[in-house]
Amino acid sequence: MKLNINSPFFQFMNTLAEYILLNFLWLICCIPIVTIGASTTALYYVTMQTAREEHGYIARSFFRSFKENFKQSTIIWLIMFFLGAVLTFNVSFWFTMKSTIGNVLGTLVSVALLLYLFTLFYVFPLLSRFDNTVKQTIKNAFFISLQNLKQTLIITVTNILIVLVAYLLPISAIFFVLFGFAFFAYLNSFQFVKVFKCYEADFGEDSSDEDANLTQIDLPDDEIVH
Repeated sequence: MKLNINSPFFQFMNTLAEYILLNFLWLICCIPIVTIGASTTALYYVTMQTAREEHGYIARSFFRSFKENFKQSTIIWLIMFFLGAVLTFNVSFWFTMKSTIGNVLGTLVSVALLLYLFTLFYVFPLLSRFDNTVKQTIKNAFFISLQNLKQTLIITVTNILIVLVAYLLPISAIFFVLFGFAFFAYLNSFQFVKVFKCYEADFGEDSSDEDANLTQIDLPDDEIVH
């Protein structure tokens, strides 16, 4: 019997193998911890290519983005890690005070933590797609997450559900080790592609080149609604 490599089964197996490879690359490159930012930027570089139906060589695309964005993504990762640790500590600290002032301050810091998460979700996909300074990338991630609140909430809920599943079902660790992180980055990428498309159009950029980062976007501090 002749095997049809274009059959749905073989297409599915090929896609599965690609995500296992991509997930493996991401996990291995995250091991030094300090490289998590560069690895996540490279992960989104590949998954957003796929979401835009720009298929290329996974390993080559991953390591190209990893190398090109290493310095900026590492600096951003260290900044975001430190900021996240400070905000998380403060939320825990103020709510354990069990006082009115503690509850008020805890609530305010919790709002700040939520805005931080919005920014964190966007910052590495933005870096993988646009060419900006570290400061501008973080600022853009913050403003764009608020300008596109619907997509931001979808991404936030999706990621929270992922964390809950991983916490409540330890057996799901097998899924994440095999291809889970790459798969969920791919799901998020559809939202990021939809959001970024309007900024690409605004700046007259040609997004057809799968290897090219786009030019700078500089959102004014007071521009909250796109």
